[in-house]
Amino acid sequence: MTSPRRPIAFALGVLVFVLALAYLVYGGIQQGAAYWVTVGELRQATGAAARARVRLGGTVAPGSVAWDASHRHLRFAVTDGTESVPVRYSGVVPDIFAAGRQVVVEGALAPDGTFAATTLLAKCPTKYLPADQPGAR
Repeated sequence: MTSPRRPIAFALGVLVFVLALAYLVYGGIQQGAAYWVTVGELRQATGAAARARVRLGGTVAPGSVAWDASHRHLRFAVTDGTESVPVRYSGVVPDIFAAGRQVVVEGALAPDGTFAATTLLAKCPTKYLPADQPGAR
């Protein structure tokens, strides 16, 4: 014969498990979430919002790439077509990174107005060009 407490204990155990799982999912989403901004939105931000950690999306401005291979420092500008912001990054540079390519950088705006990036992602081109065609990289 089963005691009347068994179904209650089972229900409480399931409830605790579901709440713990929901907490882990919520924590994982919050940790991985970062607001995505354009250069114009970043320029309009003021106060603490301007210094918050964000993801910045845009295009690498032509002629702005400066790579110091010995120290693995990269400087370039990200533009949205009208405004641009200088970016500095140290680390591994994706193979497809180049001027004119779309990038996403994660970091924060430094007091000097430079975006200090800790992560650099280069977007793949939306159109495939075979290697033997003009304009292919």
